[in-house]
Amino acid sequence: MHPHLGPVVGVLIALTWTEVAAQQSACSLLTSGDIEAVTGAKAREPHKTDMVIPEGPAKGQTLNGCMWAVGDQGMVAVSMMPAPKGPAREAGLAKLAEVYAALRAQHWTEEKKDFGNTTCSIMTPPPSTKDAPILSGCVAEARGMGLSVGFMSPTKKLSIDQTKALLDKAIGRIR
Repeated sequence: MHPHLGPVVGVLIALTWTEVAAQQSACSLLTSGDIEAVTGAKAREPHKTDMVIPEGPAKGQTLNGCMWAVGDQGMVAVSMMPAPKGPAREAGLAKLAEVYAALRAQHWTEEKKDFGNTTCSIMTPPPSTKDAPILSGCVAEARGMGLSVGFMSPTKKLSIDQTKALLDKAIGRIR
């Protein structure tokens, strides 16, 4: 893994505080067609990326995730789990803020927009950073779930509106 991708994994971990949603797979939240319509590139078959959280408030719990390869070098990822409450929620938001601050300290630029309980951002690496992808993503709380949708590519970024369109599709499919 590229050393600058550590914060990306941190973002995913910061979103996870409780058990995985009962039976629904994150892979059911988007289709390859949804992704192709937004990215303009071929999306391959989804792959489950469920993972056990290695550290933090949710250590030992499982993050329900899914990933699609997009085009030659892109990737869309979706993660979900029941939304945290109280102090766990605040701790998770603080951890997420730390991840973004760490990227900004490394001279990444951030474009950010809030939509109620949804936050979307684009993180662009500094020109001097080789091989680090552009990160476009949204995190939200909807229907009792914490949800993130992200796109990574070394050459292409999705606009905030494009990324939010993917998030909205995913939210619409939460059971």
